[in-house]
Amino acid sequence: MARAKAGRKRDHSAMRTPSGQKSRSKESLGLEARLTLEAATWKRRRDNPELTISEARLPEYGSVIERWHQEWLRMMKKNPDKAHDNMFSQMHKDAAERFQELHRRWLAVIGARGQRSATDFGGVGGYDGSDPFEQSRAERDANIEADFKAARTAILESGPFGMMAVEAIVIENQPVESLRGDLRLALNRLAVLWKMMADAA
Repeated sequence: MARAKAGRKRDHSAMRTPSGQKSRSKESLGLEARLTLEAATWKRRRDNPELTISEARLPEYGSVIERWHQEWLRMMKKNPDKAHDNMFSQMHKDAAERFQELHRRWLAVIGARGQRSATDFGGVGGYDGSDPFEQSRAERDANIEADFKAARTAILESGPFGMMAVEAIVIENQPVESLRGDLRLALNRLAVLWKMMADAA
């Protein structure tokens, strides 16, 4: 019986550069996004066969923060007074999505520095083929790390469950209703940090 090879499995569907690294071109990223959407659409319809293809492609069926925002908008139209208890405003949604992107960039920075297994042919997560010793790259990575550190500090200052709420709901996309209030507090602190406070509540 053949032994499984160690290391990360190669993604055969990814577009690659001549050197074998995953391509980070706009074309490859666009293809990756389309494939991800189709896979998500199939999974959502598998889990809920009543969804049409068009419905399954809507962000609210795949993203907790998008769904909570859409639910809050509908509730605001029907019963504005009651809607405040489940508030998830545009500011909350924008702050959550901005942190998602910052978290993704931060993972790319620390991933590009990680040691690579000799049997790992899939490339290091976040590696884009650029020279890690290039001055502009070093400055960009330092800025990302500083931004993430500031965001993490703001979240921790929001309360004892702020980071747990962000990790569970924003990063892991889990609909943890018991942490909704803690998430709002954390996102409010991020909105203050990023000067997005118009809708904070």
